[in-house]
Amino acid sequence: MGLISGSGSFTRYRVKGRPAENFMEGLADKIGRHAFRNLTEDSTRERSTGWVNVMDMFDNRFQALEFLKEPYIAVSLRVDERKIPATAIKQYCLEAEEKIKVAENLDFLPKRRRADIKEGVKLRLLKRAIPGSRAFDMVWNYSNGSVIFGSTNTKLCDEFQELFLKTFDLHLLAMCPYTLGSGFLEKKGDSPDLMDSLSPSNIWEGEHAAT
Repeated sequence: MGLISGSGSFTRYRVKGRPAENFMEGLADKIGRHAFRNLTEDSTRERSTGWVNVMDMFDNRFQALEFLKEPYIAVSLRVDERKIPATAIKQYCLEAEEKIKVAENLDFLPKRRRADIKEGVKLRLLKRAIPGSRAFDMVWNYSNGSVIFGSTNTKLCDEFQELFLKTFDLHLLAMCPYTLGSGFLEKKGDSPDLMDSLSPSNIWEGEHAAT
């Protein structure tokens, strides 16, 4: 709960367009359809993502409107991931290969056979691995379209934007200094094209001239 409980890195977005007039109808169901689902013990999936309660990453029920803090919507993106050390996979593969060579009286195994063994070992270890859990807060001011997401990781931000689109049927535009400046000009009634006439300045030359 980085955005809620303390400082942290975040990415700013702006919603493209406006929510429909009946946006609030069935909102809990929309979020619930894309809520986080646990990786079960018999699952071979390595990763699971979805929405959870911003105040409790282990709550994915959304039975009440706890996510609604008007004019904000606050939820967290939970990511569970199973990771198996490469050394562990190598060790178990070598052991499995040796057993097969002894049982079948073979001096070596073909590449295809070793690939199949590695896949089987990986799936077996995945079922035994305990997932690591992380949560990244999202705060959306639906009245002005601004969104803050508690990560700057490119891959994770792409996943967040995709899930946001699936859940709310709205696209997100990442905010950089250029887009922030353009938005500021638009609020003042000026043309965003003024940004194109700007050129970089050398801050060191300015300090040297001042002295």
